[in-house]
Amino acid sequence: MREKTKEVCDLQGDPRIGKKLREARERLGLSADAVAKASGLSSAQTLYGYEKDRREPDFHALVRLCNTLQETPNSLFGFDDFKRDLMGDVMVAVDEFMEIHKRKVDPAVKAQLCFAVYDALEAEPDKLRDDNGKLNLSELMGLMRLAL
Repeated sequence: MREKTKEVCDLQGDPRIGKKLREARERLGLSADAVAKASGLSSAQTLYGYEKDRREPDFHALVRLCNTLQETPNSLFGFDDFKRDLMGDVMVAVDEFMEIHKRKVDPAVKAQLCFAVYDALEAEPDKLRDDNGKLNLSELMGLMRLAL
């Protein structure tokens, strides 16, 4: 497996999930055989290969392992858990801003903008909301204009 720098791991997650798989299994007090069977893996040896980072699970195996071990892919790869309701609010606010200001942007730029606003809200959750809890577009304008 190729070596990744800390900076690359921060941006792309850490592909070495074996230790976290083993820790989750042990935290739940489950044997490798029990996890392999519950996750639909061919054997405990397959799981051991994942736990020692000698093999990488495919997408479907990863989802089944996460379900069995009560983990999320984000936690295994070292990403912060994603708040779907917050991102939904952000996407609505960005769409409203685009409509009000008659702006159209490339989808990749719009995605970057949504993540920038999401990160701002994560840092200061109440600063960008009005008294009703709705995102205040006037507070977002400066950030959105920078991105557009």
